[in-house]
Order: sequence, then structure tokens, then C-alpha cells
Amino acid sequence: MMFSLKILLVFLLAFQLSAQTYSAPQTSDNQQEVIARGMGAVISGDLAKAEEDAISNALRNAVEQVIGTMIQSEVLVQNYQTIEDRIYSQSAGYVERYEVIGKSRQGDTILEVTIKAVVRKGSLKNNLDALGLLISRKGKPRLMIIVDERNMDEHYYDWGIDMNTTENEVMNALMDKGFPFVDREAAIRKIEKDAIMASLEGDEKAAQNIALQSGAEVLIVGKAVAKTASGGPSAMVQAGMVSCQATINLRALRADDGTILATTSQQSAAAHIDQLTGGTQALKKAAKLASDDLTNKIVDRWQKDVYSGTTISLRLMNVETYSDLVKIKNMLPYNIRGVQNVYQRDYSKQTALFDLDVRGTANQVAEELAVKDFSPYTIEVVNVTQNAVVAKIVKPTKQEEAVQ
Repeated sequence: MMFSLKILLVFLLAFQLSAQTYSAPQTSDNQQEVIARGMGAVISGDLAKAEEDAISNALRNAVEQVIGTMIQSEVLVQNYQTIEDRIYSQSAGYVERYEVIGKSRQGDTILEVTIKAVVRKGSLKNNLDALGLLISRKGKPRLMIIVDERNMDEHYYDWGIDMNTTENEVMNALMDKGFPFVDREAAIRKIEKDAIMASLEGDEKAAQNIALQSGAEVLIVGKAVAKTASGGPSAMVQAGMVSCQATINLRALRADDGTILATTSQQSAAAHIDQLTGGTQALKKAAKLASDDLTNKIVDRWQKDVYSGTTISLRLMNVETYSDLVKIKNMLPYNIRGVQNVYQRDYSKQTALFDLDVRGTANQVAEELAVKDFSPYTIEVVNVTQNAVVAKIVKPTKQEEAVQ
């Protein structure tokens, strides 16, 4: 029975995808032009936001049409009754470019958008046009980098506007790919030296605070060390050259919830008659390797976020009882579009923490929390960042209860 149910689920999903999209002829082995449709909810008459949501939905449908979906169905059967059934899909492609070719309304609450998109298979790390589109669809997260660098036992971290070798090389490499950065000079002025040192020593909470104060959504933080290396070819030693070794360890964090996006550890060497210059050259080489590795890992993560779904943190306050928590938890997948899974992380002092696997954004989650009917509860959104939502349950006054 379980096997036949899985086949039925696969068939239903395939039928749904075919109904949403129409395939055009394939243009190359790894590139295809398709027609795809997507829907967005019209909330409070906001057609622009509905169109944006519909385009996002259409882009995901376009990628799924070309790449297909990797389906994993978890079915638990007890007494011949399906208790739980969840379908997950993961994309392995991306949209290189697209154009909107049609719009239509379905009643007062739904806007449907039709796009023509060029979809490619694989990773988009070397496609600057597609990378720019990905960064835009991700909401153009701003980056900031802080690295504690020591070159030949000298600590060169400058608390003013000048950056060290590692920071400069990594930032320039990422900017060349289209990643936006915050104004570091303005940001550093607002951040205390103690907080920066704490982040460099591995305090992730301090790192989050730095990024939030600076306006960055992603913080790259770590250490870089360059020192002389023993040994080396005899000809190099006879020529008075010094062999230098650089080691760089970096991690990229989401500022609002502390999630680690990527980590990298790289080494490189250089030789020079001046050990400080040799250390600088070694740092530049290691920084180039580190920036390439970080770029690939961040892009892969964002590609999955945009085309397959991401994890949004939801902190809900004023949850008086555990029974209330369970009821709201069960409402979330039905009241918020795109929610695939709800994970309860914590419940203490009338505050519940959830992770939501969702095909959408934190703003979409916040909007639907604010306007959807969660009766008998009323939910008020308190704060929204790129990856997190804070909300609270608002209790009706005695007069309101009497009217009801």
C-alpha cells in the first residue's frame, strides 16, 4: 500500500507541475526556454507585491519544469490510514533571464503571472547575469567583512577606515561578482572595539550584533595569519629569499538568526626577499582561494533558497499555554502559503520559537501572519528581517470580548 501511495503522490505532483508550466523547445544541452506561470495573493489591494510573489513562484516553477523534482515522500501508515505525508523538492538549476509576458486576475485575491524564462542546469557561480538575478531575488543582502589579520607577528587590524590585505582581497572579489557591501567606514564608527574583538574571538552573538548595527544581512568574520616557513629550496635560500606561509579561516553568518551560510579554510605560500612583503603576497593568494570558496558555497545556498525554499525563524510571544502553541503550530502550514514544514525549537516564558521551511520570504510570512484568520487568536507582527519574523498574540480587551 505504501509503495502504491508513493506512486500516486509522484503522479499527482507531476500533473500539477505540468498544469502550471508549458515547455518550449530545448535550446541547448544545458539550457532551455520555457513558459511558466505563478500566482501571488493580493493582500490589502497591493498588486505590486502580488506580482512580485507571482514572479517568484513562476521562476521556481520554471526551474522545476526543466530540472525536474527530486521527490522524497515520507509516509507513515497506521491502521491503513495516512497520518503524515510530506513532499520535498530540490532544484538543481537556475533562471538566467526572464520576461513577463502575461498577467491575469483570478477573482479579487489572486494575481497570475506568465513568464518566458531561460533555465540552465547546474550551478550559476560563473554566470554573472544569472548571479545578479539570484542576488536580486534574494533581496540583495548586504555584506560586511571583519578579519583579524597578523602578518609576521604584527597585528595590522586598523580601527579606522583602512582594511587589511585579507579584507580588501575578499571584498573586492565578492564585489566583482555583484555582492553588495555596506559602507564600512560609517559602520565601524558605530561599532565598539570590544564588540569587534569579541566577534573575532568566536562570539557569534557579538558578530550578529555587529552586522545588525552596520545594516549588513551577512557578516564574514575570521582570522588570517602569515608567517615565515622553515626550509625551502637551497637556491632560494642562497638568493636571500624568505618563504612565507599564510592561513585564512573565514565564516559567513546570517546576521538576524546567526545561521552559518559557509565556512572556508585556505592556505598559500609566497617567497620574497622581504618577509613582510612575502607574507602579504601569501595572504593575497590565500584570500583569493577563500573568496572563491565562499562565493561558491553562498551561491549554492542562495540558489536552493530561491528555487527550492528556505528556512525562516518565527518567534511568537504571548503564547500562554502549551495547548495554544500546538493549535497555532498546526495552523501555520494551512494559513501561510508555501510552508512545507514547521519545526518547534523552543517554548519558555510564553515564547515559542519555530523554524519554517517555506517557499517564500520572511516578508511573505509576516504579511500572511498579519492578515490571515488565526481565530481565536490575533497575531501582530513586531519585527521582520530577511530571515526572521517576531510576532505576538494580542489578547482582546474585555469590551471586545463582550461585543463578540
